Amino acid sequence: MDQEILSSLAHFQEQIEALSLRFHKLKDITYKLYQENEELQRENEELRSLLFKDQEDAEEAVAEKEGYSNLIHIYDEGYHVCPLSFGEKRKGDCLFCLNLLENQGKEK
Repeated sequence: MDQEILSSLAHFQEQIEALSLRFHKLKDITYKLYQENEELQRENEELRSLLFKDQEDAEEAVAEKEGYSNLIHIYDEGYHVCPLSFGEKRKGDCLFCLNLLENQGKEK
């Protein structure tokens, strides 16, 4: 009877050791997956920030072009676009307006 108990205990200890080994392997795999997940999340955030930055830059460029087009349109309708007389009806060409439009066109 003592032999059976000792044999059962030895067998039980082997099972516990096998479970412990499997547990440590699973823990290592989980830790590696956690690290990989953290790295992928950081990379994803960096890519998102780059993507949105590019989109914002494109939107700003479109807005600047629209602003320049609007100034030309206002000038063509016969109004000043220069800071000195902005929005006033003009008689003939204005050197300040033309200079402003020329400088705006060069920035593009």
